[in-house]
Amino acid sequence: MKKFLLLLLVAAVVVGMLDPSAAIAQTRKNVKFVINTATVPDTVLATSSVVITGATSKGDTVLTNWGSGAVLTNIGGDYWSKTLSLLVGDTLNYKIKVYGGGWEENINGPLANTNRNFFVPANDTVLLPQYWNNGNFPAGKNIGVFEKPYTTVADSFISVYVRVNLKSVSDNANFGWTAADKDSVGILGDGKGGPDLDWGTPFYLTQEKTPTNSSTAFNMPATSFYSGRLRFRKSQVTAGTDIAYKFRLGSNWSYGTVQRSEQLSGPQYAGGNRHFTIPVGLKDTTLSWVYFSDTKPVARPNPDTCVVTFLVDLKKAIDKGGFSPGDTIQVQSGFFGTAVESPRTKTLQQLIGSRYQIKDTVITKVGALLDYQYYVNKLGASIRETYYNFAYTGPTPSEAERRQFLVPSKSFTVADTVSSITSSRRQPEFASTKVLARKVRVKYEVDLRPAYYQVFLKNDTLADIQGTINVYKAVKDSIFKWGVWINGPAVGGWGNPNASDWGAGLSGNVNKKMYDDGTNGDRVAGDSIYTRTVICAPESINVGSKGQVGQVFKFGIKGGDNEGGKGGYGNNHAENIVDTDTAYTIVSQWGSINPKFYNAWDFDLRKPILTGVQELPGLPVVYTLEQNYPNPFNPSTKIEFGIPQQANVELKVYNVLGQEVATLVRENLRAGRHQVTFDAKNMASGIYFYKITAGQFVSTKKMVLMK
Repeated sequence: MKKFLLLLLVAAVVVGMLDPSAAIAQTRKNVKFVINTATVPDTVLATSSVVITGATSKGDTVLTNWGSGAVLTNIGGDYWSKTLSLLVGDTLNYKIKVYGGGWEENINGPLANTNRNFFVPANDTVLLPQYWNNGNFPAGKNIGVFEKPYTTVADSFISVYVRVNLKSVSDNANFGWTAADKDSVGILGDGKGGPDLDWGTPFYLTQEKTPTNSSTAFNMPATSFYSGRLRFRKSQVTAGTDIAYKFRLGSNWSYGTVQRSEQLSGPQYAGGNRHFTIPVGLKDTTLSWVYFSDTKPVARPNPDTCVVTFLVDLKKAIDKGGFSPGDTIQVQSGFFGTAVESPRTKTLQQLIGSRYQIKDTVITKVGALLDYQYYVNKLGASIRETYYNFAYTGPTPSEAERRQFLVPSKSFTVADTVSSITSSRRQPEFASTKVLARKVRVKYEVDLRPAYYQVFLKNDTLADIQGTINVYKAVKDSIFKWGVWINGPAVGGWGNPNASDWGAGLSGNVNKKMYDDGTNGDRVAGDSIYTRTVICAPESINVGSKGQVGQVFKFGIKGGDNEGGKGGYGNNHAENIVDTDTAYTIVSQWGSINPKFYNAWDFDLRKPILTGVQELPGLPVVYTLEQNYPNPFNPSTKIEFGIPQQANVELKVYNVLGQEVATLVRENLRAGRHQVTFDAKNMASGIYFYKITAGQFVSTKKMVLMK
């Protein structure tokens, strides 16, 4: 037996000598990752979840194939580390993620994709610090792997990155600080010869922007953060040198505002100032963010223990490939301080067919909104639903990507089962990250008529939120002449060669132009349905997202970012390709990403709405349907109704035979008093009935048309 084992050992050595790669392929070396979270727009504690997740070229499972990832350990302040044993010669593709869904922005990796990349060498390695990419780096949004959130300076200087959070200031802006002062957030202090910091002239900080890849992962508005880099001459300081400083608002006298410095007290604030020490080795460092004057935002009181039943229908997600048997569906609740626990995660159980349900106890507030969201766990990855709250009117843009429900009592059911594409209670959908099974010829179609009716009937302007290509009534006849472009990962990415994402850069990109002339796959010329055909294949996974089932895209008239109407940044179309065949068509309607704005169009019935709903002052306590006035009428009349909470509302008109003759309202409306005008100029004189359905409330009244 010993002789046999010896022969096996000799054979293994010989194989290794003949094929050195066989031996090297199994060799592992330690790689230490150092991550800095100073750029994360939220409270990152030493106990927070910070992970590296991704995939390897050799199939090593250490990064869990874009799943749960490798958990890092906090080593002080904003710095985290993790040492991984990796295969020599392996190539890593990875990203940094905080909390459950805090994905960083895309990275310009050296392997020409949008991930961080690293080739494992034949020796133990300690990598340079890597900063979570919030999209606000001096080098641009798509940074390199080891870019810093500040511009590199000569080695004769130390760089210290500082941040302050003004959420409490914006919540309590009672001292004259307005939007005009956004550029007047400064820092004063003892720079020891600086050159950036002194007590006389403030060093101005820059307001940050909302990251797009994780705009809904955090409870803190990214725009409440102001940041900047201070330089210190190494010749003027030594390790341990104390630096005193404080933040100031309204420092820029050109705005005419009253200056206000931080008010600080306590033993750690000697002289009423903040302090930090120059680090050992005179190394660059970051200071963890702080609240201005250490004043935290006022949290919403959540005094009520409520039993909430979450009921969801996954039929649409199943039909579109976003959910499959064996997947796990979860609900997370309490975002943005709407419950004590944020987020609180619960797994739903199958009720019957495509319906899932969970009963949970949530500490929230009766009469206030509860924010929540659905997630599907598929193959180890957690995927947030594609959702936008069209009825959202709050101050935090990222909150519009959460579901909301007005808590009516201490025991209630939230039913997200509606098949409508515009309802706040619509069924969830999930973008599939699965790689395509085969090459698919995908035809994108968009119906442009909602844009025309909104401009022509409502005299609205479709605002270009990233440029100047606005669409308004004076140019309505040019809507179809200007044409439409499609943009986004579905057609290779947001960027356009040698130009910006939108505007001239997009309109000059013939690979993203859509057609309504009977060519390029367009079925009927001049029918307002614009078409673009894209070849998607598994091997094009790194070209935008053209190699995966889930697709993200947005349309623009004349190349402008004007589909959202008034707003809509980060609000895009998301569809899944059905890859069971070699051809598939994705049919879209212009503006369906913001149907609340496009109220001249019925996106469910795919036709114009020739009347509109006007909001009136006041908040009713019960459901009401008022008598129309005038009555009798010729040819138009007004109908008022009230709903005490947000609801799906239908208001229809019937003749004496019970036949439906008009739909006046078919949309999800906010709580309040509403008024709609019924124009009967094309109808015969006689008795008509109008009926409202709002939630469980149903009421019918009679009216008389007398010509």
